Amino acid sequence: MSMPYVWFLLVCSIWGSSFILMKRAAVCLSPAAISAGRVGFGALVVGLLAWRMSSTFQFRRRDLLPLVGVILTGFVWPYTAQPWLIAKHQNSAFIGMTVAFTPLLTIVVALFVLHTRPTLRQALGVLGALAFLSMLMWDGWRQQLPFADLALAFSVPLTYAIANTWIRRWLNHVPPLELTLWCLLGSLAVLFPMAMISAAPATAATGSYALAWGAVMILGMVGTGVATCLFLRMVQQQGPLFAGMVTNLVPIGAMAWGWLDAETITGRQLFAVMGVLCMVGLVQYRSAVTPAPISAPAELQPLGVEA
Repeated sequence: MSMPYVWFLLVCSIWGSSFILMKRAAVCLSPAAISAGRVGFGALVVGLLAWRMSSTFQFRRRDLLPLVGVILTGFVWPYTAQPWLIAKHQNSAFIGMTVAFTPLLTIVVALFVLHTRPTLRQALGVLGALAFLSMLMWDGWRQQLPFADLALAFSVPLTYAIANTWIRRWLNHVPPLELTLWCLLGSLAVLFPMAMISAAPATAATGSYALAWGAVMILGMVGTGVATCLFLRMVQQQGPLFAGMVTNLVPIGAMAWGWLDAETITGRQLFAVMGVLCMVGLVQYRSAVTPAPISAPAELQPLGVEA
């Protein structure tokens, strides 16, 4: 198995566990505190890796504006919206499922930002996944989630799609480790003041703070630090569609953890996820390409170019 597929499966496994960790942390911590904590711990791990590897930074002044856009759309917004929704509805599985719309939205955004089109096989796979994912939306309606909360949940894959294509278009020359570090530090600068003025949940129990911060530490170091670095490497080397298909498998982990936590998992959701798995296989089959050296400015490549 080639390394891009190894990274793909590893990120799927890590991010599939992120939502139950947010649910555990939300018992005692505000959404802003969870967000700030995860990017803080993530920045710590990535910073230590960069120092250990004696990384040479390649960030340029003209990269500042795209970086700010990526920080706000790909980090600050989803990292705040997701724990807020999980804390409000106590349903980490369903919130985790909504990120699976990222690949479809990536195709739409990439048409305008990267001027690229998917292959016929990729388009069929993503549209097929959309058909199965629509079942998850129906379950959301059946669970009587307010329309505003559903819209907020589905804004997360949209912002992820925008951030991923911006990275591919304007920040492809920045090494993944450095790019991850700048994104996490920038996010921390925005989220830390918000965390300082946010109030903890009224139902917070003193004895649960250690568990909550332990969950945030794991979420930050592994789910935000290590996994984000691997994900950005995939975005840069394989394109945003290949990397974005990670989000079609994340719901499986979110669903499994939700079931273990006594959340309601319906037969419709299981059928939809199995269908999504088939569509992911259709899109990803032989779609990995040999990456160009990251230090050299690379020309834009079509999404998921065939090997």
